Amino acid sequence: MPTRVSGVIAFVMAVMAGTANVGAQSSSSGQAGAKPKFDVASVKPCDPHVTRGTFAGSTGRGRVAYTCQSLMSYIIGAYGRWASGQMVRGNLPTNVEGGPSWINTDMYQIDAKAEGEASVGLTAGPMMQSLLEDRFKLKIHRETREGPAFALVAAKGGLRLPAAKVACFVQNPGQPRPPLQPGQTPPPLCGWGRQTGDGIAVHGSTMEDFCLALSGLPLRLDRRKIVDKTGVKGQFDFDLKFPPEDPGLDGEPGARSAPDPAADLARLQGALRGAGLQLVQAKAPYEFLVIDHVERPSAN
Repeated sequence: MPTRVSGVIAFVMAVMAGTANVGAQSSSSGQAGAKPKFDVASVKPCDPHVTRGTFAGSTGRGRVAYTCQSLMSYIIGAYGRWASGQMVRGNLPTNVEGGPSWINTDMYQIDAKAEGEASVGLTAGPMMQSLLEDRFKLKIHRETREGPAFALVAAKGGLRLPAAKVACFVQNPGQPRPPLQPGQTPPPLCGWGRQTGDGIAVHGSTMEDFCLALSGLPLRLDRRKIVDKTGVKGQFDFDLKFPPEDPGLDGEPGARSAPDPAADLARLQGALRGAGLQLVQAKAPYEFLVIDHVERPSAN
């Protein structure tokens, strides 16, 4: 089996074992049409002896200014989190296979600009893809494989879904939030999860959006996808409350329990029970990025 590797670019979490043993099913990787490009770009290797902080750099309209990151991190950001020019929902890892070991260890600083004000998603995704393909001679394709997941279904007691009542904002690409009056609280994004002190709130949510919000929770569920199998249509307001996590280990005050996916799953099941929902074992498609060719970058 090929070795699976991953990196982190600020907000992308590393690949975990939840989708390690899956059957392969190839799919085409190409994107229709020519990708947009930066007008000016600089790629510089970083001195491995210089201590670096945790700041990963910044992305703006028509520009990127990344500090020292591995090529793997750049691949995950450009082909994973921002692949289509819009941020991918949920918090699932990007699965990457192939490539030499240096793509995880060699660090590079990337600064690039384009004329005009391309969106943040366009610069972080398709335009960064063009840069990596040009400067690193990167060739990559996508494969879809089936792996273990969870399906959201109705519990035996029946559904108890609260109809959507909270005013929320439907996010569309390029559309800003409506202006606020002085002292007015910004409305939540429809279908996007917001973590509360003891759970998660999702307003104006379809069941599919709710599953994406659940997939984004920082729970130890082996990074498994959650898919909607309720068959329910409409929009709802969810305010899940999690049972308290065991704060101690072996009865010692202040000690935290070791990571336990089964315990986190039980907590989530307890929160879902109030809405008449539960998770069951299932299978779902996962996307893998496979590196076919890559070279160290050419000089500026």
